[in-house]
Amino acid sequence: MIGSGLKKFATENGLKVAKGVAYGSLRGFAATLSEGSGYKMIVLTTKFTDAQKLNELQAQLNGRNITRDFRVRNLNFAPDGVTIVFNDTIGTMGKIKEFADWFFPLLAVSSATTADICTECGTQITAGTWKLINGVAYHMHESCAQKNQVLIQEQEQAQRDADTGNYLTGLLGALGGSALGAVVWAIVLNMGYVASLVGLLIGWLADKGYDLLKGKQGKLKIVILIVAIIFGVVLGTVAADVITLVQIIGEGNTYLTYADIPGFLLALFTEDADYRGAVVANLLQGMLFAALGVVFLLVQANKQVSGTKIQTLE
Repeated sequence: MIGSGLKKFATENGLKVAKGVAYGSLRGFAATLSEGSGYKMIVLTTKFTDAQKLNELQAQLNGRNITRDFRVRNLNFAPDGVTIVFNDTIGTMGKIKEFADWFFPLLAVSSATTADICTECGTQITAGTWKLINGVAYHMHESCAQKNQVLIQEQEQAQRDADTGNYLTGLLGALGGSALGAVVWAIVLNMGYVASLVGLLIGWLADKGYDLLKGKQGKLKIVILIVAIIFGVVLGTVAADVITLVQIIGEGNTYLTYADIPGFLLALFTEDADYRGAVVANLLQGMLFAALGVVFLLVQANKQVSGTKIQTLE
């Protein structure tokens, strides 16, 4: 979705708003405007026909501190376009307008193809279509769009056919990875902290474990990763109390033995309301921080297994 600032900017520049983005010809170039948590983004779908002029454009960009002047967090060139990401704070829309006034004249003389050139075949468009492909708008001939969609489907089917993994080994790998993360979680929690960064570590290790043991790259992967992350948080929370008891037993300040730890914690959880409340609070807090830490990772994993999403804009 896009907010009022980008919508106003889109309207002022003759762009349309649909499917959660603004799109159209921005200063003559095919553009997609979107935003998320802490950023606003412009993606230009274009190709550079002259390598020398592209190098000159990049040199001009390198010669100016665009982060300081325009709040540009990242600017990347790809074979099919340019992505510009802005840090979204108070006054960012003004910086985006200033950047557009400075950048688009440079782009116009850089050999970048304009919005009336098909991004697929590179020829003039007289009657075309706008397609939203994984959140980015492309202007192309209808026939080119159909060919592109068929090609994408064939490539993704070939990838699925070549995927020899299975969900069971992926589950084992994800649980193993999250268990490693749970060790760190337990240590951090035992020190009196709960951090979303550790939640991200659990998710990252679960994802790596899943792929390492050749988990199938299907939609069930997301469910498995969520289960593994929850498992890691629960295991880490319990392990924090186990570490505390191990330390107490090691100091000889209790009648308990190491073998008594599981039963003691279970009895304490069952019979002591204060302890049970503290454990539940730690779990809920841990789940919240883990969710904050891994939400981006899960979104990326979902995109990876969901395939290319193609929508018709007009």
